[in-house]
Amino acid sequence: MAGGLPLGLPPGERSGTGAGYPVTSLELHPGDTLVLCTDGLLERSEGAPGAGMRELMEAVSNGPVDVEELADVLCDLVGDAGAGDDMALLLLRRRGTPNPRGGGPLRLRLTPGDAEGPAMARHLIRAAVAAWGARDRADEIELAADELMTNALVHTDGGGHVNVRLTSEGRIRIEVEDASSALPHRREAGDWAVSGRGLLLVDRLAEDWGVEPRGGGKCVWCEFTVPGHAVTH
Repeated sequence: MAGGLPLGLPPGERSGTGAGYPVTSLELHPGDTLVLCTDGLLERSEGAPGAGMRELMEAVSNGPVDVEELADVLCDLVGDAGAGDDMALLLLRRRGTPNPRGGGPLRLRLTPGDAEGPAMARHLIRAAVAAWGARDRADEIELAADELMTNALVHTDGGGHVNVRLTSEGRIRIEVEDASSALPHRREAGDWAVSGRGLLLVDRLAEDWGVEPRGGGKCVWCEFTVPGHAVTH
């Protein structure tokens, strides 16, 4: 999720920009658990940077289904290794029987003029790709996603949305939605052309890609196979 202002700080006080809190939408499927915590649960007085986050992710993945039992497991991670900071934890689990599906989805907003937005999106996409077992393909997936995001920001008005998920067929799917009805086409750029190679790169890197009209806009998508991922039918 995109970072933002600390809770309790009025949005208008950040350098007088009037910037508000960023909003990230995600869907909880039956059986999914949402984990919200402060950095007191992640900080360690000793150990490599990020050790607390890795411990948390492993404990959530392998921990009990019951949220109260899971909360006890997560709180026990800190023990004497914590940095002494205050800690807050909130767990939310959607009831129901999990259905066979992939991972995600991750949904991000692309805002025109936001210089940090694409960088944040690339960072989150790379993290998701690694979590889904495709770390070896992270560079090419990030590059293809960046090309689609750049096209939406440069060639359309109003920005768009990036959707990232792991499909039940074992593919990482990147979707970039925008409000323009103009459909992009792959073209061969000249040797000295400064643009025109974006979709050519996507075509070379991804297993599949395409364009889907959606109402008054469109969705440009591409898919990458996850090495060793079991395909479900």
